Amino acid sequence: MNKSQVLQFYTEFTPNTDPFSLGYLFAELPDDLGELCKLIKCQLIHPAMVKKVRHLLTSYTKNEDEQFYTVQDMLEALVERNANGIIGERLPRERLIVSCRFHSLLLISMLRSKGVPVRCRVGFARYLSEHQLKYIDHWICEVWSEGEARWIRVDPDIGIVDLQGDDFLEAGVAWLMARDKEINPQLFGVKKSWGMHYIRNNLCYDLHAVLGQELRYWDYPPICQKGIDELDFEELQLLDEVSMYLQDPDAHLEELQALFLENEFLQFKG
Repeated sequence: MNKSQVLQFYTEFTPNTDPFSLGYLFAELPDDLGELCKLIKCQLIHPAMVKKVRHLLTSYTKNEDEQFYTVQDMLEALVERNANGIIGERLPRERLIVSCRFHSLLLISMLRSKGVPVRCRVGFARYLSEHQLKYIDHWICEVWSEGEARWIRVDPDIGIVDLQGDDFLEAGVAWLMARDKEINPQLFGVKKSWGMHYIRNNLCYDLHAVLGQELRYWDYPPICQKGIDELDFEELQLLDEVSMYLQDPDAHLEELQALFLENEFLQFKG
């Protein structure tokens, strides 16, 4: 698969990012990535931020991740709460309380409606950690810049455009670093869950996302239902191989697709 084919692949809606009949809501979106991120934050509130705006909320005060799966689900709820659609004047009580996965999916849907190549990446963000001492579970986007001929990392939840360096580590990078004992796996996770199993799970989520199936946090492929100590040599080697390919999906998209199809324990079929 050549570069143009890869980029075309990432302009096509996946089942979870397709707005379907609600695509008209994207008719007058801005082109600027920073402005798009601001607009997304006018539609969504991360559950960690609820305390700051609780006094402005009514009945929607809890994490709503379980209420939605797709962008279509999200858009239907947004229209139900304010029929004007994707607007900057949406009141906090009219927004959805959802985490970073949903912020990323909404940006993907918006950009693909414009024909812009974009994909979700799953990993860990150091900038979300107090004193930047740990790496917190996080989902961001990679957006293709035609002018610069490169992928730009965008965090629509935090509103960061063009993330640089190792402030965000893709799950495959974290997996290989931990496997090579270059970094302590207990630095990776969120809340009370840390360690190698968390890196493994995010690695599988990143694989699915790169291949066009953005899972929810509780969608576990069979290999993620095993303890780390239960993984055999071949399974560990396969995860190593997936991790290496995910460092350059453009060059290895076909290999990733083949590995995914050949190994059912990597696939989520829920």
